[in-house]
Amino acid sequence: MGLFASHSLIKRLPEFMQQFDENINTCAQAPFSLSKSEETQILDRLYSSAKTLLNLPSLVEEVQISNESPLSEPEIMKRDQLWIKESKHVGHADGLTMLDLPLSKVFKKWQSQFKGVVTELILTDSQGKNIAISKLTSDYWQGDENKFTKIFKQSKDYNFDSVTYDASTHHFQVQLSFPVLDDNNSHIGVLILGVDVEIALHSSNEKSN
Repeated sequence: MGLFASHSLIKRLPEFMQQFDENINTCAQAPFSLSKSEETQILDRLYSSAKTLLNLPSLVEEVQISNESPLSEPEIMKRDQLWIKESKHVGHADGLTMLDLPLSKVFKKWQSQFKGVVTELILTDSQGKNIAISKLTSDYWQGDENKFTKIFKQSKDYNFDSVTYDASTHHFQVQLSFPVLDDNNSHIGVLILGVDVEIALHSSNEKSN
């Protein structure tokens, strides 16, 4: 959906668009789900490439290394709170260090090929701790969120979370999660893709036409 405002309206009400952007999130107060056809369109665009990424030896190795050093719940909470606090400032030390990791740079390059469809990548270990990221995240621990927990509770090799409105980008987004598997097919971590629903579905419809 879109909004078209005439020049005369903007001239008469110069603050209209800013107020619209600030309040559009109230149009969808509760998260909602994609339809099956919408999920299929997004999977057609991302599934194969995401699976190739998941099979990178370096990705699996980094998850295994992180799983060998589990943290206690209090330590995870401490790190998460520090990360959240730091994320509000430019000098986000832990986040910038993680962004500089080789695998994070691979993620950033992989994301760029989708021209805005993929908004972020997050790799976690079995506890839900961040291992690699394509952009700074708002938190360090994903272990209490549906995008992490639900993929461990189902047989499908992907999971779509609810669609939410991102006020920072003014677009609706969804989290698409995949299990990270080792050579024994054991579930050892999660790869989470942020997907801009509007760009993904629009570009998909353009291709079909």
